Amino acid sequence: MGIGVTQGGWRYAAASAIGTSHQIAQTVCQDAHSLRFIERLDAFVGVVSDGAGSASQSQVGSRRTCDVVMSTVATAPLETLFMQSLAADVLERVRIELQSLADEAGLGVREFACTMLVAIIGREKAVFWQIGDGAICFRQRSADRFDYAFWPEKGEYANVTSFVTDQRAQNNLEFDMTSGDVAELAIFSDGLERLALDFAAGEAHTAFFTGLFPSVHALQDAGYSADLSYQIEAFLNSERVNRRTDDDKTLLLGARVL
Repeated sequence: MGIGVTQGGWRYAAASAIGTSHQIAQTVCQDAHSLRFIERLDAFVGVVSDGAGSASQSQVGSRRTCDVVMSTVATAPLETLFMQSLAADVLERVRIELQSLADEAGLGVREFACTMLVAIIGREKAVFWQIGDGAICFRQRSADRFDYAFWPEKGEYANVTSFVTDQRAQNNLEFDMTSGDVAELAIFSDGLERLALDFAAGEAHTAFFTGLFPSVHALQDAGYSADLSYQIEAFLNSERVNRRTDDDKTLLLGARVL
């Protein structure tokens, strides 16, 4: 098969790593991710979820959120793939699932609180969904700079954001669609915001991403790369990253190589 047939030409990898503050507190990594090229849809799907640090079961919430998003999108009718109604439907399914988990555990659903960032990239259009902080950044093939889908959402106070478990989650769900050929995609949790975003300029830090994607393009085979995922994990655990953040961090990278 040619590159354009297998996995749509997509090469991708991702990792989540525990933050140093969580290591000190002897807690677990509360980030989760999922990524997959779905042949039936001819689309690459990436999902990142960051569990709330104040929620006792947020690592369960973030993992289940990623799983529900991916499974629901994978079986969605093709004609709904780029519609806002699909985003709303998936969010509702996530909320129902987390409420069910909370009921089974005898806990409030807030104990499963987490963010949700989703990118669905087709050949000629892409959609992005987001609740909470972290960011989705991408580069169109015709562009030389990275753009962001939504600027990270912060609440009234520092380190406060929206979660899928909030009563107003549907109102807080951000949705956007872009036309064109998205060649490179990065999704990350808020632990990487200060490295990947230029807060002074209010834009994606293109130099950060251009340093990462040569490793993706260099992959010989299309599809998921475990080796590159290990390299991403090592980067997330590096001193360069840990001196900028003590939070959990996730980085998902995908590139379509024609």
